[in-house]
Amino acid sequence: CKMAAGMRSGFVLFLAFGISCATNENEVSSLIDDLFDDTDYKKDVIPMLKPADKTTNVNAINIAVGLSMISMDLDPAGVLSATTWLRSSWSDFRLQWDPEQYGGLDNFKIPSSKIWKPDLSIYNAADFGSGSFDDRYYLVHANAIVYSTGKVLWIPPLPMKVNCNNDHVLPSTDKNDPQGCNIKIGSWTYDGFHLNLTAYDDEEYLELSDMTKNSPYVVTSQEGDALQTKYYPCCKEPYLSMNYRFTVQRAFAIQDGEKVFNKSPEDLEKLFEQYQTTFTGNK
Repeated sequence: CKMAAGMRSGFVLFLAFGISCATNENEVSSLIDDLFDDTDYKKDVIPMLKPADKTTNVNAINIAVGLSMISMDLDPAGVLSATTWLRSSWSDFRLQWDPEQYGGLDNFKIPSSKIWKPDLSIYNAADFGSGSFDDRYYLVHANAIVYSTGKVLWIPPLPMKVNCNNDHVLPSTDKNDPQGCNIKIGSWTYDGFHLNLTAYDDEEYLELSDMTKNSPYVVTSQEGDALQTKYYPCCKEPYLSMNYRFTVQRAFAIQDGEKVFNKSPEDLEKLFEQYQTTFTGNK
């Protein structure tokens, strides 16, 4: 009898859990139908409530952008290859809802290919073909999180290759010496009156706290103040970008299948400890 009672109790809990999961799935499905199908959501249309103002960014969409470095390497030609997490967020007024009408649901995950995304690109990219940042930006399967306020959070893992200090010829230096580099990211087509670029979490530095200790190169300093505004002779509209300027240095090389350290393991440990806070190093 006790066993039968226990089985009945377990069955009731299992049934309740199943109903709860099914209810949650139904709420998500209903919400997605209402947001996308019923409203004929256009993912290729920038979500501006009003047309761009001709003199200010009062009607522009605020796009927060940041970059987390995971690993990096530098070739003799000055091309930096990096594995990164792009940190981005913005608001899409078309994706707002009242959680009370959907069982308290206040967010959901969805493939980023289903929603509008800013046309971010790397201005000093070393490649634009298959597997490049631009290519993976639109093909990556990383989900976006959409909140009931219309806020969208998207942090995809992306590779990149950039020409370090693209504005001048790199001098011939010892491959173990510190090397200057920069990564410049911004909208490819939208001016600042349409798309107002801002710093993610108000940080105008590379985020280094997730960087792997097995990265062949490490960041030894950063300049900060990455957010830049540029005007062109043709146009009165501003164009915004995040230009991360920093120095890198070889941590180790692989010779005969073994690590040969350029910086001591002790110095690398201290450096990675500093990465856990906003790291600037010696500018």
